[in-house]
Amino acid sequence: MSKESKIHPEVVLFDAGGTLVLIDPERFNAFLARWDLPAISADRLTRAHYRAMAEYADRLAAGEPRVFRWWVERFFDLAGADLSPDMATAFGGGKGMWNHPLPGARDVVKGLREDGYRVGVVSNSDGTVADALDTAGFGGLFELIIDSGNVGVSKPDPAIFGVALDELAVPADRVWYVGDSHFHDVGGARAAGLQAAVLIDPLGLGPPDQLSVRSIAGLPDLVKTGRH
Repeated sequence: MSKESKIHPEVVLFDAGGTLVLIDPERFNAFLARWDLPAISADRLTRAHYRAMAEYADRLAAGEPRVFRWWVERFFDLAGADLSPDMATAFGGGKGMWNHPLPGARDVVKGLREDGYRVGVVSNSDGTVADALDTAGFGGLFELIIDSGNVGVSKPDPAIFGVALDELAVPADRVWYVGDSHFHDVGGARAAGLQAAVLIDPLGLGPPDQLSVRSIAGLPDLVKTGRH
């Protein structure tokens, strides 16, 4: 159930993969072509991402080990691509592919900035998220970009949010976080004491009591009304 917040956010922080950007279909299909596999539609890749992420978050929330390779294997399976061990090693985490902007995401970020909100990114990545966001068209929009590969701590550890709060010099109860994993993003934001966490959940697979939007286009209304 939502309610009116007594304190509207000053800052909106975003996850990157699955929230602002996805794996680029052209780059992914070029990778498949190296293994003589057929191309996969962008829509199927998008659905595979969110379903695999929801299942991965559920597994982690149930106490299973954090093994990102499981997400990779499940993503390929849902996308309909046979993943050999050699392919999995070559793919890694999809380095260099996470630069396909979600429809409307840049406009949402730009609009929040224009409305006076401070915006930033806190991402589990490998030191490349800033370049990926630049490639996707987000260059110059964010006040800060925190990459776990650069700071040595990753979500859901609340310490990575502490890095962002220190740099922004803002208290946690003035900050919202937006991500696509109820384990990494929502769980980490809550552990860090952030005012609210919003789940990007286009397939409706998240926890039923979780504040969520099916599309990032629905985020500004939540932020501006303070509903959480």
